[in-house]
Amino acid sequence: MGALANIIVGILGAFIGGFVFTLIGGSGFTGFNLWSLFVAIIGSVILLTIINLIRK
Repeated sequence: MGALANIIVGILGAFIGGFVFTLIGGSGFTGFNLWSLFVAIIGSVILLTIINLIRK
């Protein structure tokens, strides 16, 4: 994937991560802190896994 695609995946992953963690009872994902960064990374990993499964 190119740079623009990686940026888009990162942004969408952050939304997905926030949504998933809210579903399991998490809260307080506002602002920029380590917890929000962790949630965004987990969301991006989930999205990248889905994309890689579809591309195969």
